[in-house]
Amino acid sequence: MRSRERSEESAVVYSPRWGPGVAHRVQVLAAELVEAEHRETDLQELVERALAVGVEVEHYLGAAVHDARAQGTSWSEVARQARVSEATARAKWGPRTLRRQMRHRARQTAVPAAPPVEVRPPTGLSEHRHRLGAAVSFLLRAQDKALQTVAQEAGVSASSLSRLLAGQRVPDWPTVFTVVTAAGGRPEEFRLLWEWARGHRQPTRRSATASLTRFHGALRGLQWAAGRADGRPGTHDGGVEDDTLAAALSGELVPDWATTHELVHQLGGNPEQVRPLWEDVQYTFLLAHDFFPDLGVRGAKGLI
Repeated sequence: MRSRERSEESAVVYSPRWGPGVAHRVQVLAAELVEAEHRETDLQELVERALAVGVEVEHYLGAAVHDARAQGTSWSEVARQARVSEATARAKWGPRTLRRQMRHRARQTAVPAAPPVEVRPPTGLSEHRHRLGAAVSFLLRAQDKALQTVAQEAGVSASSLSRLLAGQRVPDWPTVFTVVTAAGGRPEEFRLLWEWARGHRQPTRRSATASLTRFHGALRGLQWAAGRADGRPGTHDGGVEDDTLAAALSGELVPDWATTHELVHQLGGNPEQVRPLWEDVQYTFLLAHDFFPDLGVRGAKGLI
């Protein structure tokens, strides 16, 4: 049995890191526990929240072992660092056991499906309107398109387009789609900017293709809004490396959350707004696949 288990493990293609996402959830649950304490809530709620933190900590230990194994750490070293026997480590954190536990976790934490379009309170919408306007404006400059020409080709008035570029007005999606197309851009790279500007919330849980497309579309949209079409969001000390950056923006890579957070920050966006898109990708592949497609978004066509 041990020999068969080893041969099966050698054939496993490990998925991207699990630890960061689970650690973030531990942080959220712990913060909710602290907040409940400040509210001086009843003991039953405190116990339930404390137990939830404990369960997620156990999930995190499994995720950390998964990541260590993916980086080549031997079972004997895992056992030594976790202060358990090798047999216990294999039984508790073996590949099949971990996948089963993480699938169960994903189902338990999944939010019930919401309607396709849900409106948030208008807090901060002005910033998102200006970001959308800046992205479309930079697109016009990058493609050397005149405002009057694009307005005419898109079938909108020049004044309406001017208000869009200035962040004063956000038209419906068909209008934005037509304007971006007339300007020579790719509408999917502006879709998330438009949704944020309108206060829409993305539906929970999508197919692998849709999740990847929206995640990379959001990054590309932020890139346009930042006025950078060359794939380099102005790295600085501590910033994202060029190779990782190019792969993320081209759709060939979904980085870990720390890298994604830094990339979004460098592009002038709000990392916590992109986080649900990143988590959606992680959730989709956790349930369906143990690998990231070789061709990124292009390689995910048809996956469920």
